[in-house]
Amino acid sequence: MTQKNWFSLHHWAGFHLSLLLSFVLVTGTFATISTDLDWLTNSAIRAEHQVTDDQKLNWPALLTRVNYHFPETKIDSINRPQLPWHNIEVIARDIEGERFRIYLDAFDHRITGEGLWLNWQRFFRQVHRHLMLPTQWGITIVGLLGLAMLLLFITSFYIYRHWWRYFFAFGRIKSSFNASKTLAPATTPRKEASTKRLFWAELHKLIGLWSLWLVLIISLTGTWYLAEKWGANASYPTIENSVTTVSSTDITSSSTTALSKAVEYLSTHNPHYIINQIRFTPDQQRIEIDGQEHALLVRDRANKKVFDSLSGEYIGGREGDKLNWHLRISEAADPLHFGTFSSWIYRYVWFVFGLALSFLSFSGIYMYFLRLRQTGKLKNVEETSALRILWLKTHWVKWPSITLLIICTALVFIDFVIR
Repeated sequence: MTQKNWFSLHHWAGFHLSLLLSFVLVTGTFATISTDLDWLTNSAIRAEHQVTDDQKLNWPALLTRVNYHFPETKIDSINRPQLPWHNIEVIARDIEGERFRIYLDAFDHRITGEGLWLNWQRFFRQVHRHLMLPTQWGITIVGLLGLAMLLLFITSFYIYRHWWRYFFAFGRIKSSFNASKTLAPATTPRKEASTKRLFWAELHKLIGLWSLWLVLIISLTGTWYLAEKWGANASYPTIENSVTTVSSTDITSSSTTALSKAVEYLSTHNPHYIINQIRFTPDQQRIEIDGQEHALLVRDRANKKVFDSLSGEYIGGREGDKLNWHLRISEAADPLHFGTFSSWIYRYVWFVFGLALSFLSFSGIYMYFLRLRQTGKLKNVEETSALRILWLKTHWVKWPSITLLIICTALVFIDFVIR
């Protein structure tokens, strides 16, 4: 294939899918900082004292405090703060079975307030992950965009020859920018479009070069989510409860004594284990503890430990560093996709470069608009906007994107506004 052919392929995928792709990129970018948006909008989340990632917490005391103040609620989980300046979060259900959030100070265990289940984190997660659609179809659609991004990633190397030489080509941007700002008043629209296009092309290339690593990560993990949804998912073997069998009607509230024994067991047998979540199964028969230990790039569930909810005895578990390659790939997808591994700083790196990817999508549309102006293919040059070009030149391809965005908006209104 010639360079022109590669460019045509890059242009088709980037421009014709730009509407839906830009939406997914923007929502994914803000999904990385969605917990910060909750922190800004709900004062109950804001902590007076910061909690480090490896700090030991008094989980039984937190459970006792919630049980005392909310005796009629059913606790689903207790979660370590995702960021140091956040409070402990408890997911609970009221007497009608509706989920809501309870926040506690990590040190004195006082209740700082409550929050809705449908918050910013849930909003961006559902919109970005599956467009509010049933997950089978929503994840499929978003996953196909991951394939499109992989195509854009590959074609970019054939379009931008000797690309490795231009990581620090800031001078080219500066000169093209100055040229676009010093145009003579009598400059023709076609010449003006040509000069501006040169600046935007250089900026597009430079930002694209520095964002290549994230394009690759997002496209590969997005494609993996698609593969998982259609048969490549990795499943864990069931951890059987061989200790005791307790009827759920015999347990009226989450057992603090059992949790104390479970935490003590981990302190003794797994001293390096960092508890990030304590979950009480729906039947109230098991306590499942998720966290981090030795393995890198795994979700907390990869290090699951299971205990009996009545006696606190250890039932079984798994260790992230002993998983097979299939499970390790599956577990690495989320941390890599959202930058939620190691330090909390990475999620902000992902946010900044996510903005860069969103810019690439928007700037690509604008460059095509300038290209049409430059070639004289627009009859009413001064009256035609970039949005109108997007509308006209995407032809029938825009209608599936528009339909999906309308459905997504309607479902957001139903779930987050009416309810």
